[in-house]
Amino acid sequence: MPATVPPTRRLSAENRREQILEAASALFIDKGFEAVGMNDIARELQTSRPTVYGYFTSTEAMLCALLAERLPAMWARLRPLLPTSGEFRADTFSALFLALLHERELLLLLHSGGGPIFREQRGQLLRQLEEWLEPYRRTEARQPQILQLITLLLEAAAVEAVQGTQSGADAQAQAQAIGQFIAGGVAGISLEIRQT
Repeated sequence: MPATVPPTRRLSAENRREQILEAASALFIDKGFEAVGMNDIARELQTSRPTVYGYFTSTEAMLCALLAERLPAMWARLRPLLPTSGEFRADTFSALFLALLHERELLLLLHSGGGPIFREQRGQLLRQLEEWLEPYRRTEARQPQILQLITLLLEAAAVEAVQGTQSGADAQAQAQAIGQFIAGGVAGISLEIRQT
């Protein structure tokens, strides 16, 4: 008597959509957004292009869906790390940097292309961080450029770290150095401002 093969389960629409997004994200990160087409995603999933088109009209639509789902979750994880007092403490920036490292896939996704969508989303990331750091402007950092520099430093250092291979100890040391650098630099600038 031949062995019976269990029937393959069809994925629900929601699970299939999530599977398509996961494959798209991995391909965008690996090859770069502009180099990935709907054929590549269908081939990766071993399915047909019409199946993929049944969920998304374009790779741009996939990218927008990925960012719409993942950015709010990242903000929810980062928000509790920022104290409301506005006191410049090195451990605040160290914790923020380490939290950004845990957003590896999202950071790589945001840097997987160079088109207008990517520039706008990266800009939103920096503006949101800067907005959250606004209490610091009212206390220590009187010059608006300081918050821009801090946000650029945090984001650039995190992207550089997730693109390389870094051990946990290396990440901790880098986080500590970044926190001390930011807190020390701002304290020095604030002192200079008060003396003038």
